[in-house]
Amino acid sequence: MTYSRNKLESLRLTEGKPPEFVAIVQDLVTKVLSHEEISLAEQQFVCGIVDMLRNDKNELAYDLKDYPSCADYLFRSKYLLYFNNVNGHKPVMNYNGQVSANQKIKDVSFLQKTYEEWYPIIESKLNGTSTINYVAQETKYQLKELDKYCNSLSIGSNQKKYLTKSIVLHGKYIFLLVKEFYQEQGTDKIEIEIEGKTILIDAFTYVHTMFRHYAALIKEHQQGKSYHYDENIGFKTIPDFLVTIIKCYKLNTGHLNFNNRNIFLKLNGKLYAIWLRPFKISLPGNIHKEYLRVQTFYPIELKSDLDKFANAIEIETDCGFIFVEKNAI
Repeated sequence: MTYSRNKLESLRLTEGKPPEFVAIVQDLVTKVLSHEEISLAEQQFVCGIVDMLRNDKNELAYDLKDYPSCADYLFRSKYLLYFNNVNGHKPVMNYNGQVSANQKIKDVSFLQKTYEEWYPIIESKLNGTSTINYVAQETKYQLKELDKYCNSLSIGSNQKKYLTKSIVLHGKYIFLLVKEFYQEQGTDKIEIEIEGKTILIDAFTYVHTMFRHYAALIKEHQQGKSYHYDENIGFKTIPDFLVTIIKCYKLNTGHLNFNNRNIFLKLNGKLYAIWLRPFKISLPGNIHKEYLRVQTFYPIELKSDLDKFANAIEIETDCGFIFVEKNAI
């Protein structure tokens, strides 16, 4: 049996330990120890528990590195500890307190090995229509921008190597995040019809938004970008959030001024932009399907852009968003 991400998240947030929680943990622990494949959501739920299990001598009973079912969890947990410190030069804190120097050496070595394995995978991928190809495409773009940034500021080779490793590892983290989201859905795209146009929200949308508008701390090379900080816009469910916005827009605005390029909205007093671009998919039988694909989603922060909304029309809705209509930027 496979447990859904929503189910596991609900159990994780439930106070106490109901019998169902215990039964599911036991089932998943057994699968991990038997080297059975489990979903990424199941890894996130159970592998941290396996990591804390102790034997009768009160010693840690298992090393996650020995269990392939927890491999992606192990990377994600280590990456989140070191995402802005991938060489381990600064202090690192986990749930047990400060990580020891010896453990940091092991963790940094693990991340270095992961980087060395992931980089050639990304390099070998051409532009395509799968999640890993989207991640490869975006990672390569980021590395080109990093080259320009380092050259313009005469940044030294050691710092550039550090920033390169940071971006590549970030790409793997995004790949697993996006893969987990779509893993149990059976498809990596959602379609919504507006005025005879098909809006497409897919893995490209998710990857692009995560790379461009999240994790500001590790993207000093991205100049002039704005970043999401509102906790109501959860990075683990960006596609669902975009679906909610666009369905609300369709139902509440009459979309009289839908221009096929953008949708502007306010949430909690902050202005956001969703940008669309024509996109065509070739299907078997020499059939072509045309979409307006959501390219990106970000908060508008530059004063020069905000000033253009001074006389905009605001359309309130009953679903928490205020849509803003104006002339194109």
